[in-house]
Amino acid sequence: MQFKVCGISNMEQAQDLDTMGVHYIGFIFYPTSKRYVLANLSLNDLANFKPSNAKKVGVFVNETLEQLLNIVKAAGLDIVQLHGDEDAEYCALVQKHVTVVKVFRVGGALPIFEHFEKVCDYYLFDTDSKMYGGTGQHFNWELIKGANINKPYFLSGGIGANDIQGVQVMEQTKAGKTLHALDLNSQFELEPGIKNLEKIKTFINAFI
Repeated sequence: MQFKVCGISNMEQAQDLDTMGVHYIGFIFYPTSKRYVLANLSLNDLANFKPSNAKKVGVFVNETLEQLLNIVKAAGLDIVQLHGDEDAEYCALVQKHVTVVKVFRVGGALPIFEHFEKVCDYYLFDTDSKMYGGTGQHFNWELIKGANINKPYFLSGGIGANDIQGVQVMEQTKAGKTLHALDLNSQFELEPGIKNLEKIKTFINAFI
């Protein structure tokens, strides 16, 4: 199991997460987010952060292609997470330049994701929200357990310390075959953008 910690806005914490062995560190480039990274760090700060272990992930919502690619280059991002209403054509254009994670918001039913299979590298399943994520709430994992998900995916949406057993159950299901990483955010925060690193370490150690 791999781990992504998202919504980082403090460079010292980013360094600590890399040292801890976190696989993906997420920075949110959505200006209305409480965790908007450019409110606290510059693109140059991000470019100078060169983790030894982790990949740098930029989270975008309905961004113009030009602006997204400019930020990818200026910040030295490894991966782009598309968290808005981006269509397959847009994903294909982005994927020509950088690794793509496409987010699908799960409400009362599993969204149709198969036509994105060739235009992204990973899926991410998050709780449906008008806010494009950041709810701190679970979606119903039963909706995906029996699905054929033919691409590695991140599981997101309010994952916290009480979910260790549930994740272990998920790993044994059909969908568990391609479960690639857990996306950790609000349940491990002291305040928006600032994480409880000890709580993250304890959670990760439960899977080792």
